[in-house]
Amino acid sequence: MYIDRIFLKDFRNFKQIQFYPHEKFNIIYGRNAQGKTNILESIYILANLKSFRGSSNDELIRHEQNICYINSSIFSNGVNREIKLEINKKGKNVKIDNKKPHSAIEFFGYLRPVLFAPEEVSLLKGYPAGRRSLLDRAVFQASPIFINMIMDYNRFLKQRNKLLKEKKYQTENDPWTDGLVTTGTRVRLERKKYIVRILPLFKEIFSKITNGAETADIIYPLPPDSENVLKNQFYLELEKMAERELAFGQTLVGPHRDDPIFLINGKSVRQYGSQGQQKSFILAFKTAQILDLEKILGEPPILLLDDMTGELDMFRQKFFFDFLNNSKGQVFITTTDIQPLLKAGIKDGRFLRVHLGEIQKIAFNEETL
Repeated sequence: MYIDRIFLKDFRNFKQIQFYPHEKFNIIYGRNAQGKTNILESIYILANLKSFRGSSNDELIRHEQNICYINSSIFSNGVNREIKLEINKKGKNVKIDNKKPHSAIEFFGYLRPVLFAPEEVSLLKGYPAGRRSLLDRAVFQASPIFINMIMDYNRFLKQRNKLLKEKKYQTENDPWTDGLVTTGTRVRLERKKYIVRILPLFKEIFSKITNGAETADIIYPLPPDSENVLKNQFYLELEKMAERELAFGQTLVGPHRDDPIFLINGKSVRQYGSQGQQKSFILAFKTAQILDLEKILGEPPILLLDDMTGELDMFRQKFFFDFLNNSKGQVFITTTDIQPLLKAGIKDGRFLRVHLGEIQKIAFNEETL
């Protein structure tokens, strides 16, 4: 899987650019606030229809414009696809080979980039929603149908919360609670299946990153992977919280409240993890995700690495650079300093200098800004 053309018009600070990425490394460098991350963001949006920065449509459109465009040519499993995305202030319109996709699943299957951004390290110590998001994005990348499970669950959750808020909720023969339990159980089951699948690989990678000095684990606190057992547990959780839910006017338990437990040396990363341990954890998680996706897709996914050289110390940089050099997948890296990349032997690709929304291709051995 790789992108062989990117076209942006009135996206963020880019008036209009088009370039043809290298099949291996694409190093996007320049000073801060020039538009480097905007390029990664455009690829991410093209795959997920939303920004990893949480930006609104208005924020994605260049100043004083009403619409922006992201077009790309993607090659995957021997097939070339043209994806066109139009973003206006009211929404997004997408076409694949000049045709509207019939469903979200049809669209989300074509491009599956894995993002490694500095903001993700902070998710480990932040609110539970951040840790859920980190896990859910990985599950979704491996199985796009997961988005339907989340949407179904949120539909029942929204209606149930409305009834609770209006004090119209009935505890008996409640179809919204039954639907909540059924869809929520599926979400929980998919999360746990994913963790179980990548856990051995994740632990092995984390051990390598820390040179065997530390151990890591991921726990999603649920009973055995039986749908009936999980359903019964969910009903019990709701029963215990029934009075409080009526008092607060909202559903207080379920997948939307779950908090995956991330451990290093048997202790909570959220409570006790140092910054270096957090970085090692994220690095191991992302590397395991990449290898898992490659096995599922039959080809390496695209990697989006935002300012990674500034986030990793020399030892972690060496581990990841070695991994990247041995990988066959396409990589987009933003950085303010290309020298660590050159020293790591990352030369098989294109170096693109970004300055005030303009892109210039340079030779790999040209000095940085």
